Amino acid sequence: MSVYALVTILLLLGLTFYWRPRHRIDQSAWGLLTTFIALGLITLFFVFKDSSSEQWLTFNHYKPSLFYWLLALLLFIFPRLGWGYPAKWIIGPYFPMANSEWFYLNQVLILLYVFLGILNAYMFLKFNDSVWLDFKQSCYMNLLVLLLVRINFIWLHIFKNIFDLIKQLFQKNTP
Repeated sequence: MSVYALVTILLLLGLTFYWRPRHRIDQSAWGLLTTFIALGLITLFFVFKDSSSEQWLTFNHYKPSLFYWLLALLLFIFPRLGWGYPAKWIIGPYFPMANSEWFYLNQVLILLYVFLGILNAYMFLKFNDSVWLDFKQSCYMNLLVLLLVRINFIWLHIFKNIFDLIKQLFQKNTP
């Protein structure tokens, strides 16, 4: 391990320790941690069982798609059960918005996760492993970050302007 990597890890651990005592960990963070640990343990099971097996390769390819589709399913089901919007649980304290804005953000995230799952499935079914790995490690993460930043800063601004315009139209038409 290089000195730079060691210093980076120590700095991140120090920042984590400095940040941790002041904040309580939310239930959503525990849920995400549990999901990541479960998927990691399943992957390790297939790796230690037989790393050359076809099951490991298949699960490793399907794992991102399954994770994104599970997130999309949860984002779809929770509001219909009356449990609120999962996006609001995670980023709600940082972005105070109206329920109508959370509704549209939830719908956009559902479409995003379904699209990313389909894109991952297309890439590993259509191309070989090396192309899929390169795509997953470079393009996929950049695409995800770009889309999430675009949703948060551009689309939410557009949605807010549309909602304000609709409110003004309804206020003018009501006696």
